Amino acid sequence: MSARRSQWTGKRRFDWRSSSARVVVGVMWALLASSCRDRNQEFFGSIATPNPDAGQGSRATGGAGGAGGAAGGAGAGAAGVGGAGGGGGSAGSCVPSGKETCANLGVDNDCDGDANDVDPDQLLDLANCGACFNLCNQANASNIQCLADPTTGVVGCHYTCLTGFKDLDGDPKNGCECVISSAVELCNQKDDNCNGVVDEGFDLMTDVANCGRCGVTCEFPFAAAACVAGSCTRGACLPGFFDANHKDADGCECQKTNGGVEICDGIDNNCDGQIDEPSALSGAPTCRSLGVCAGVVPTCMGPNGWACVYGADYQAVEDMSKGCDGKDNDCDGQVDEAFQIGQACAVGAGPCAGVGVWACNAAGGRQCNGQMKTPQPEICNGLDDDCDGEVDELNSVADRTTDDKLVYFPAKNVTIFAVEASRYDSSAAAPGVDSTKRPCAVTGRRPWSNVTKEEAAAACGRIGAGWRLCTADEWFDACNGSANTVFPYGNTYLPTACVGYDYTAPAPNTAPTTTGAATMCVSDLSAAAGDELYDMSGNVKEWVLTTVAPATYEIRGGAYDIEGFTVNGVRGAPGLQCDATTPAPTVDVRLPSVGFRCCLPGQLPAK
Repeated sequence: MSARRSQWTGKRRFDWRSSSARVVVGVMWALLASSCRDRNQEFFGSIATPNPDAGQGSRATGGAGGAGGAAGGAGAGAAGVGGAGGGGGSAGSCVPSGKETCANLGVDNDCDGDANDVDPDQLLDLANCGACFNLCNQANASNIQCLADPTTGVVGCHYTCLTGFKDLDGDPKNGCECVISSAVELCNQKDDNCNGVVDEGFDLMTDVANCGRCGVTCEFPFAAAACVAGSCTRGACLPGFFDANHKDADGCECQKTNGGVEICDGIDNNCDGQIDEPSALSGAPTCRSLGVCAGVVPTCMGPNGWACVYGADYQAVEDMSKGCDGKDNDCDGQVDEAFQIGQACAVGAGPCAGVGVWACNAAGGRQCNGQMKTPQPEICNGLDDDCDGEVDELNSVADRTTDDKLVYFPAKNVTIFAVEASRYDSSAAAPGVDSTKRPCAVTGRRPWSNVTKEEAAAACGRIGAGWRLCTADEWFDACNGSANTVFPYGNTYLPTACVGYDYTAPAPNTAPTTTGAATMCVSDLSAAAGDELYDMSGNVKEWVLTTVAPATYEIRGGAYDIEGFTVNGVRGAPGLQCDATTPAPTVDVRLPSVGFRCCLPGQLPAK
């Protein structure tokens, strides 16, 4: 916006032509002449020359009246002190020299008797607009001109305000003094659009952006705001937020969490103004209640959640750091389990180490309460019964198991198992399962069957040096005894003597019996007592070594499933005879009806 302004010299001029003005001017000139006589004087651009016709005088006697000036009117000399005034000089003549201008004020160039009546056409330039020295140089304006008002004729400065400026007060002296900082009025206690009104359009009593004064914004976190009578007031909370502490400054500071259900987290979940209040809490854990944890209840630890605060004796996992103290430190129902209290322990060391129970001692450690075992006779059971460091040994007559039945057969110079081989963990009811240890020659056990010829040979070798399967020749001579009978017990078949198909009544017999149970099935090597062999016929067949090519092994003796039959009225059982033999198949054979017994060339040494 621009505005055009004019400065009009509308004040009334002083009229130098009036009679009163002439008197004043004459007095002024007389004073100047009397005080500046005999000196050149410059005034408004003209030189004043002393007048020889002027009156002379002194302060004491008074001066004579001066003569009339050459160009001025007649005038009397001023009276000196004690002297008469000088007579009036004769009137001089005025020669016009041009127009009156602002450059030579005080000189009556046009000889009209007024030395300051500047011609109007000299007051139309920018430096003297409407009056001398009235300069047209208005700030923030353009198109500045000195013009006469077409209506009143008053001459003044005309100008146009630059864009962004406005002559709000109408005073040409400060030009376009108002800066338009914004076309739209802002609230800043300024007249931004230069319309003469400050901050119009803003109601400081109700405006939330300018409440009470400009720039004061009414804001409340998570809440509506209002400006009432120039003061900020909190309104309704936003959905989901609540004013839990009833303080306007932080607005609606609480937002419900966890669905509004209070939990132990250091937060006011239900926005009731209380944090983790016990009456509203849920989700508490179950603390351990055994041992040193007895009586502990959950404690809410705020941001850290729930905690079960246990005593100094508590350990999450019980170890030995607190010593063997007789307490259930980890509250699991077990006392000092790190020390294995109540569990079995070895008393002493070596073969006769006893079995005891771990218990705490007075020093906070543990001790094994129990006694070492007393050495017992060695038996074939997989244990070191006599505490000599060996298990089930058959080293000599003096160092051997006491339950293994061995018979020395002098005719073949061989020591033979008196009964069929069995596992050390077998019993009268079961054949046992551990095939890694040596076989036993013990009566009353289920025989070791379901074994290949190679497995049987390896088992005999585990007894010690020299032990092996019996040869076919050794086995046959031992079976028919000293009497060289067809069956171990004689030459005539007795169905109930050895364990065959006919052993039970009624037949058939379907399983082997325990070793040595068939007391009539005896091969007697001599008339002396103690050299009887059992079950050489029946019960289970037995692997033996053979020299009959091409086989290396053969099967001897018959088994529980060998049936007798009648020929010409005579009952017989060739498969149960001592000479009954079957060559070993070329493939591995494991049958419940095939077992073995072991032999040692020579005798056990005495020691």
